[in-house]
Amino acid sequence: MVSYKRKVVKYEMQSGDIRKELEARIAEVQKEIRNLQEERRKTDEKLKDAGKRMAALQQVYGIEAERFGEQKPPLLVGGDVSYRFAGMKLTDALKIIRTEHPKVDKKQARKILEKEGFDFRGKRPGSAVHFAWVSLDRRKLH
Repeated sequence: MVSYKRKVVKYEMQSGDIRKELEARIAEVQKEIRNLQEERRKTDEKLKDAGKRMAALQQVYGIEAERFGEQKPPLLVGGDVSYRFAGMKLTDALKIIRTEHPKVDKKQARKILEKEGFDFRGKRPGSAVHFAWVSLDRRKLH
């Protein structure tokens, strides 16, 4: 930051008009932003694809678990990170929690999701759980 300031002051002293230099730097930063946005888009696509694969595998695992008399699939764990809700929409994860724990409230559901590493995708967990909960109540899907 200091080096930019020094360059700007030096340039201003030399020419009096720094707009060309600023335009060049703005264009450089805009290009960097576009590159980062493209990387994020690609990463989001990969996450979405991995989430679909995980959901499919969990579904098949659930079918197999039922076939052998298990009530629900266990948490799928890799190290200390749970992948039970990986790639799921919040409403789907809440449906599972509400089915398994009929007396659970919003705060308890939020704690379960946070404990199991649910990705709220930058949203505030409390608000996200509240709105998904209300949506489920309106649709009577629990």
